[in-house]
Amino acid sequence: MIKIGVAGTIAAGKTSVSILLKRRGFAVFNSDQYARMATHKNNPCFAKIIEAFGDELIDKDGDIDRAKLAAIVFHDEEARLKLNSITHPYVKEGLLKFFERNSEQPAVFAEVPLLFEAGWQDLFDHTLVITCKKETAIRRMMEDRDYTEEEALARYQSQIDPEKQIALADRVIHNDGTLEDLDHEINLYIRDLRKEIRNGNQGI
Repeated sequence: MIKIGVAGTIAAGKTSVSILLKRRGFAVFNSDQYARMATHKNNPCFAKIIEAFGDELIDKDGDIDRAKLAAIVFHDEEARLKLNSITHPYVKEGLLKFFERNSEQPAVFAEVPLLFEAGWQDLFDHTLVITCKKETAIRRMMEDRDYTEEEALARYQSQIDPEKQIALADRVIHNDGTLEDLDHEINLYIRDLRKEIRNGNQGI
């Protein structure tokens, strides 16, 4: 089984890539969705998060208000690292279980936006980075997420340097065009991947 980690810049289209991969029959793990589970009241991470950040984060349903939590960690690096120390082991455990469940598959993917920041490269055979120009990312955040230009810029600048991601990646897809353009790029990537699977070689 070839394990491929999908990372990339904010608003570059990682989720779109995951959807396109699923349509092609590949199993895809979503680390953000798994991390969201950590904020539910029945999750083992819940008590640790409340202990670290206070019970004022609990919403009317008894879960953690993710917007309030995000507001805290976005402006506080120490708080962000603290949250990551709680949630990352939980997400990593889920990722490893995903690998086990899909061990008979020729290739699987995991969408992990913080793959390089977390130092999880060694969990994968290959890394695929989805990136786009800064202007594209800002425009998408303003159009799709209703961010102001200032909010979009702040989020763009808070991430890892896109050039560093590109340098660390085994393969890069530049996604500044349409969904049809991205679909074509995924076709090319999967063509090469399937060729490697047939050859029994894990180098893409």
